[in-house]
Amino acid sequence: MKEGNLPKILLTMGDPNGIGPEIILKIFNDNTFSSKFELKIAGAKKIFDHYSSLLKLSKIPSSKIIEIPVPAGYKIEPGKINRHAGKIAGDSVRLSAKLCMSKDFDAMVTLPLSKESLNLGGVKYPGHTEMLTDITGSDSTIMILHSKKFTVALVTGHIPVSKVAKALNEKLLTEKIIAVNNSLVRDFKIKNPKINILSLNPHSGDGGMIGNEEIDLIFPVIEDLNSIGFNLRGPFASDAYFANKIYEKSDITLAIYHDQGLIPFKMISFGKGVNFTAGLNIIRTSPDHGTAFDIAGMGLANIVSTKEAIKFAAKLISNK
Repeated sequence: MKEGNLPKILLTMGDPNGIGPEIILKIFNDNTFSSKFELKIAGAKKIFDHYSSLLKLSKIPSSKIIEIPVPAGYKIEPGKINRHAGKIAGDSVRLSAKLCMSKDFDAMVTLPLSKESLNLGGVKYPGHTEMLTDITGSDSTIMILHSKKFTVALVTGHIPVSKVAKALNEKLLTEKIIAVNNSLVRDFKIKNPKINILSLNPHSGDGGMIGNEEIDLIFPVIEDLNSIGFNLRGPFASDAYFANKIYEKSDITLAIYHDQGLIPFKMISFGKGVNFTAGLNIIRTSPDHGTAFDIAGMGLANIVSTKEAIKFAAKLISNK
């Protein structure tokens, strides 16, 4: 982005049967907000025009849409799982990542997609983070959920809980801590960031009575990294950690698995938070919610989190 120019941000359309198209229409109908950025969409105009008519919102000009082909058999059905919808969503992500990698855009903001539809459509990834890590050839990425009240990162992402303990090892934990620390310094401009790390087991393993991961793995990694200048604390038992609001005394909380971090984040910040993939070779943010199939096509979608994702992407652009 050249100095004095508006940040160039590309939006994916998300699952066309979800609330993504509605949110984008509302963003573009809010000229006071959208005029602060150079926004374009990787999507299909015929889908946006459909929702425009359905929801009585002004159409998005063709000049704002980088066209994605729509499979011949696709029929717009709000709230439905559909392989064609999954393919459209996946194609939108691929194109957006490509255009950011080629520097045509400064950042991308991804609207929610359905992992089930995505996989039915032949795009075999468990989510945006894994897909974009692969597409961009990035080395070590980590999901960070950020809001004014609470920021959390995840050591493991979209994997079954039954596999979390097996996936956790010294190499992975060390890589994720370094990735978080580097992102806080580089992207958030925080010097010597304070990182609190949660335990895997209840009561932090209770001295090894209900698990040894804290004694054998998590605490030694914390000690080793602190000895070379990191500012880490933990491992903390999750229940007392959140009950006593210990997270308020850190710059970020590092959760070991998905729901350990996402449940408190959504209780504290839902609807106003931003998902940021740290460590990517490009800038990518997203709102903190899903496709909301239950309200798709009803005009009820809230755009606050997507606005926050766009604003945060612009902030990251200016911090580069």
